Amino acid sequence: MLEKINEKNYNFSMNYCDAHTHLQNIENLHETMSQAYENGVSGFICNATHEDDWEKVISISKKYPHVFVALGVHPYFLSTLKSGWDKRLEKLLKDNPSFMVGEIGLDKIKADQDPLISSLDRQEQVMRIQMDLAAKYNRPFHLHCVRAWDRVLHILKRNKRPVYFVSHSHHGNVNMIPQLSALGAYFSYSSIFLPRNREKVRQCLKETPIDRLLVESDAPDLSKEVSVIPSLVEKMANLRQEEPTFLIEHIQKNFEELVNGRSI
Repeated sequence: MLEKINEKNYNFSMNYCDAHTHLQNIENLHETMSQAYENGVSGFICNATHEDDWEKVISISKKYPHVFVALGVHPYFLSTLKSGWDKRLEKLLKDNPSFMVGEIGLDKIKADQDPLISSLDRQEQVMRIQMDLAAKYNRPFHLHCVRAWDRVLHILKRNKRPVYFVSHSHHGNVNMIPQLSALGAYFSYSSIFLPRNREKVRQCLKETPIDRLLVESDAPDLSKEVSVIPSLVEKMANLRQEEPTFLIEHIQKNFEELVNGRSI
């Protein structure tokens, strides 16, 4: 399987696409990727969370087919920031036109736990810098938001931003779907919609426009394996009362538009 995965001309259809994962944190990555390909998962967006991740993510994208790169600093890792990080990120974006920005965002729980380093003001400062870079180079960014949607909406409306972005593991209020869609959001759903008591996120999933719908493993954080994607799509289709093949087709189209550029 190693030769097959590393074959430069490896030709397959991206039947299932994982819109948000952290492959750099997965042990036995080759085994994981082999299993994913065998299960029809053949498109991935690998998000960094801090600067020490960036080269790891880039290296993985060179080794495995259809792994797309997103580089950024997550609000959990503000303590790792070193002088000039933003200039180094900008150079990587400038030199690599396919690279996206992520994972970035606001997390009120982290702010409450670590107010000296990761206050919401500090998180917002770092988020705005990365959004400005995404806008400057017209790259989508991957948004992490926990209990801070009012503030995020304010930033999105007033800050420079690219035309499109991904609300990763989306679980906001359903009435935000139209507002976020108008601001350029794709909505990516992880396994958190599965429990029946997660009614808010399940309602968001049902109300998300089909042309903005994505699915993710968020492996290894929320799912251990990226090969969980086919099962998630089947359960999404059941919840939305749509045929799985219909959902697969549209999610693949959305994924390809996201990584290749969507017509405005």
